[in-house]
Amino acid sequence: MKRNIIAFCLSLLISVANASEWELDSFYSTTHTPYIKSSESLLMVKWEAAENEDWSSFWCAFSESSPVTIDIFYDADYDNISARSLNSWENFWTRSLEISDDGNTPYYFNLSILDNNASLHPVPSIGPFYVDTEPPGNSRFTVSETTSSPNVILKDIGATDAVQFCISNSGFDVCTWENLTGTQRLWSVNNELNAQTTIYMQFKDDVGNISNVSRSTTYTITENDTDVILGVRAIPALMDWGILIFAFVLIVTAIFCMRFRNNLIRAN
Repeated sequence: MKRNIIAFCLSLLISVANASEWELDSFYSTTHTPYIKSSESLLMVKWEAAENEDWSSFWCAFSESSPVTIDIFYDADYDNISARSLNSWENFWTRSLEISDDGNTPYYFNLSILDNNASLHPVPSIGPFYVDTEPPGNSRFTVSETTSSPNVILKDIGATDAVQFCISNSGFDVCTWENLTGTQRLWSVNNELNAQTTIYMQFKDDVGNISNVSRSTTYTITENDTDVILGVRAIPALMDWGILIFAFVLIVTAIFCMRFRNNLIRAN
C-alpha cells in the first residue's frame, strides 16, 4: 500500500516537472484584452521565456471562431519561429495580425513549443479577442429643404450600432457628443433670410468608430407666408379703430346738432 502511494506521488511530481518544462513565463496580447471589443485593427501578441536548452522553436497561428491545437495533425498554415537568433536566446517573441471585422468574430492565438527531438508541446491558447473596425452603418437624418423659422425639426435620426451622436452647423468634429435617444431633435439654423445652413451629424458606436452625414436647409419666406403677413397687416390696428370710432361720433354729433338747430329756427 505504501509502495503504491509513493509510486503515485513520484508519478505526479514527474508529470508536474514535465509540464513546467514547457510553460512560458508570460503569454498575452499587448494591444487587446480578452472578451473586450476594441477598434484597434492590429492584434499583437507576445510571449516570454527564460532560456531552455531543450526548446528549438515555436509553431504558432491565429485562428477565428475557436482555438486550435497545433500538433502533427494540424494541417493549416502556421509560422515557425526559432527560439534563437544567431545561436542567441531571444527571451521574447511577438506576432501580429491586421483585422477588419464587425466585432462579432472571436480571434485566438495558438502556440506550441517544438523541442530538439522534433516533438510538439501545445501551450493553452489566448483569447478570445474581438475587433470592431466598422463605423455605424446607415447614418441618416432628414430636414426640410426650406424653413420659414430658424428652428427646425430633424427627423429619422439614427445609425446601426450607434450609441452616441452629435450635431453642428460648423462641420464634423465640432460638436458635443450625447447619448442617442429618440429619432427627432429641435435644432437652430442660420436666421439670415435666404441663407443656407449645412447641418453636420456624426454617429459613434461603443468602441469609438464614427460615421458622418450632412443635410442642408435654407431659411426663407414663401409666397404663402407673405400672403399671411400682408393679410395681417391689412387688418386695422387698435389705433386705427379708435380713429374710426372718433370720426363716427363726430359725424353723428354734427348731424344731431344740425337737426336741433333747424328745429329751433322753425319754432321761432
